[in-house]
Amino acid sequence: MKKISNTDRIEAGNLMEEASEIFDSCVQCGLCKGRCGVFRVLREEGFSARGKGALLSGKIMDKILFECNLCRACEESCPLGVKVCEAVLKGREAMVLLGRGLKENEKMIGNVRKTGSPFGAKSSTGEEKLFCC
Repeated sequence: MKKISNTDRIEAGNLMEEASEIFDSCVQCGLCKGRCGVFRVLREEGFSARGKGALLSGKIMDKILFECNLCRACEESCPLGVKVCEAVLKGREAMVLLGRGLKENEKMIGNVRKTGSPFGAKSSTGEEKLFCC
């Protein structure tokens, strides 16, 4: 398990503060819900932009932040222009800094670093390798 530095803790705290501030102007009108593809499929408030906003306003880190396709449909319908996707990205980054990212993502990044493929298999076709992080 990765040891978390004080710098990472401070940066994560700052990111969560910034994410929370993004939702300061949100009036919880719910106009974003109907446009959210994830909410339309899962039908649970927590998966809507408004639900994620409630989490981030409370500085709560939850894997629900990774249940967003960052399509910005919620932002298009927001009468106040709340930058939901920016806040979600900040929340995700804070979680990763604190070692609370998704294990699947960590595995995929490790595979890309080792083999150039997100699936972990070496390319038999000799195609270009992917590089990340």
